[in-house]
Amino acid sequence: MVKRYSHTAIVTIQSGALVKGEWVAGVSQDIEVKGQYYPSNSGQQVKQNADGKEFIVHGEFSTKVRPVSDVKHIRIDSIGLDVNIICWESFQTHSVIYV
Repeated sequence: MVKRYSHTAIVTIQSGALVKGEWVAGVSQDIEVKGQYYPSNSGQQVKQNADGKEFIVHGEFSTKVRPVSDVKHIRIDSIGLDVNIICWESFQTHSVIYV
């Protein structure tokens, strides 16, 4: 039987604040998340990021970890993925990181 959550991803959380109208980056923190990656074959699914910009989804990372705010980047070394996160959505039994 195949392990459902077979990949370990490193998700980067970037904090920061506006100071006199200019963004000042805070401390970045990496968390380890186990899950399963599914590449998008159609390229037709569109998601909005926190700023309201729309992006085409290239893949999904499904995990049991609840979403964290201010996530920016995901790295999955086992499949050579190193990309920015579009959004992280919560569902009843799991959550999905869209890239």
